[in-house]
Amino acid sequence: MTKWILALLACCAVTFSVTAAPLPQPEGPVILTISGKIQNTQDGQTARLDLAQLQRLESDTFTLQTRWSNSLNSYHGPLLSAVLNHVGAEGNHIRLTALNDYSVEFERHYMDQYEPILAWSEDGKQLSIRNKGPLWLILPHHKFPELTGEIHTGRMIWQLSRIEIY
Repeated sequence: MTKWILALLACCAVTFSVTAAPLPQPEGPVILTISGKIQNTQDGQTARLDLAQLQRLESDTFTLQTRWSNSLNSYHGPLLSAVLNHVGAEGNHIRLTALNDYSVEFERHYMDQYEPILAWSEDGKQLSIRNKGPLWLILPHHKFPELTGEIHTGRMIWQLSRIEIY
């Protein structure tokens, strides 16, 4: 009887275990590379995403004025949480790095609390590298007034190109 129970438990463990899923290869230029504690990759170590792949994820639009603009603008892009779910992120710490190696770090609960987006467009136009693209982490300070403080606006990293989960 004990052997049967152990065999049944082993089958259940295999059946319900999380398995890594291979991601499709990007067809366009890679604009975001994600590494660290992630399950879903193309090569067993990193997830490389192009704009089309990001556009298929759950997204949002924030209409707000940033400290870098003089008017309201609409920013659209995938939720950071959707991107991390897509790659099977497992860590509690996130490091975001820009093309110029500027980086910001925060804990996962910060993302869960504020639900930032990785904006790829501003007012319906794709962000260029010259104009804070290809991706810009936008915090919804129009919903959460506490996000207008310096520590939070400093996390609104533009020219985002890499994310590390640890």
